[in-house]
Amino acid sequence: MAGALTRGELLAAVAAEAPRQAAAAVRLSIAVAQQVGMPLADVQCLGLLEGGPAAPSDLAAQLGLTTGAVTKVLDRLERDGLVTRSPDPGDRRRVVVTAHPSAFRLLAPYYAPMAAKMNQHLGGYGKKELTTVLDFMRAGRTAADEEIARIRQQGTRHATRRRAADGPA
Repeated sequence: MAGALTRGELLAAVAAEAPRQAAAAVRLSIAVAQQVGMPLADVQCLGLLEGGPAAPSDLAAQLGLTTGAVTKVLDRLERDGLVTRSPDPGDRRRVVVTAHPSAFRLLAPYYAPMAAKMNQHLGGYGKKELTTVLDFMRAGRTAADEEIARIRQQGTRHATRRRAADGPA
């Protein structure tokens, strides 16, 4: 029982659970991608676009893919009517990618049950506890982003066929 654990034991349990939770989220996305018949990168790209329009270069950086690979992702998504590319209103030399609502309708049946389960679980939490959970989740995302940047800085910047251990190209 969590109440019987010491603070140190709780911290250790949280530290041990965090990568398992992250891995479960990845496995969920893989399962969704398989069910909708899309590559995982396409599903992840749509997930990023849920936050609003983005430049292809920003998507490439967040996905850890080359800009060429992201172009292929966007070509598939555009062909399937799930995204559009248009001139950036702030700088017409740039392009922004916007997801169509149909993209989210395609994925919603797979992610909505998870959201409902989590909402049910969190329903008994008070405002202070929910604030703590939200803070923890945001800190986890920030920590993951920082570690991704650190790892890529030390090795390969994005997905290539060359492994970091292989040395410079």
